[in-house]
Amino acid sequence: MINLFKSINHFLWERVEEGQLPGAVYGIVTKDNTIYEKAIGYAHIKKQIPMSIDTLFDLASLTKVCVTLPSILLLIQKGEIDLDDSIKRFFNNTFTDKITIKHLLTHTSGLPAHIPFYKYGWSKETICDYIIGNNFEVGSETKPGHKVVYSDLNFILLGFLIEKITGQALDAFAYENIFKPLGMGNTTFNPKINRIHIAPTEWSDAINDYRWGEVHDENAAQIGGVSGHAGLFSNLGDLKIFTQMLLRRGYTAANNIFLSPSLIDSSRKNYTSSLNLNRGLGWQLVDSEFSPVGYFLSNNCYGHTGFTGTSLWIDPDRGIGIILLSNRVHIGRSINMNRIRRVFHNLVSFAIDKVRE
Repeated sequence: MINLFKSINHFLWERVEEGQLPGAVYGIVTKDNTIYEKAIGYAHIKKQIPMSIDTLFDLASLTKVCVTLPSILLLIQKGEIDLDDSIKRFFNNTFTDKITIKHLLTHTSGLPAHIPFYKYGWSKETICDYIIGNNFEVGSETKPGHKVVYSDLNFILLGFLIEKITGQALDAFAYENIFKPLGMGNTTFNPKINRIHIAPTEWSDAINDYRWGEVHDENAAQIGGVSGHAGLFSNLGDLKIFTQMLLRRGYTAANNIFLSPSLIDSSRKNYTSSLNLNRGLGWQLVDSEFSPVGYFLSNNCYGHTGFTGTSLWIDPDRGIGIILLSNRVHIGRSINMNRIRRVFHNLVSFAIDKVRE
């Protein structure tokens, strides 16, 4: 079995030796088993702390699909919200009733790609008021439903929405309704464990050290490390549990329903096939060019990436989930992580073909 994945390990070790990655942890699972997992390289280069299967990572935008998306789906399952509910229904001072929950989930709301709230020192309440109180419709392409513009603001607002509806902080709701029921005991915002077990991210001149055990995303840090778009920390073991739940179409290992199979299926449908990019509910889908999942897995793949160097992809046709965790920003932001992801997934596809010969 090890020889079948030798090319993947070699590829990742080459990236470590070339200074493109400090290290990586990856795993390939079916709904019931782990096909293969491996830790390569270092979590901290200068301190020569080796990567471990148990290393905790800042997941960055995987927060969107590991916290915010399942939270929204759980609220739909309880009948508390509907995909076509307008945001105005929940926030009285919102600028328009045309933006729906579905628009936010599919990145078709018309909200701008990014606003550096942290530069202004704004509070969580001020950020929320700004997003819901400003009219960003400056052209036809930015009107709701007209174009996919990947924006953290969509999921920042969804995080606020979850808190508004539930009356709980997002991290508390996620713990009680996602992590605890699924048995994801190592998944958390603002981790309290010894940072030697956490992969540090980027060097910060402000603290004269690496960000280590603190959220990398500046906007998430500005509002206390807990946001709908970023801030979650987890490891391979817990992400395998989450991925296998998806492969079981919402069932846990104990054969209990966590999310309805129809909800899981609907989340990976293509809601933007007539637009510029393919998006499900929260999920990134396969596009014709430069897709991070490569070109040799199923066209029905769905997944997501994280800026720090993380990714999670599901191939329902092959019945596998693929998790790649790295802290590439520990070296820098200019690394072409998308190419690394594509080649990695290509090699995984070839290895799985050999496993099943």
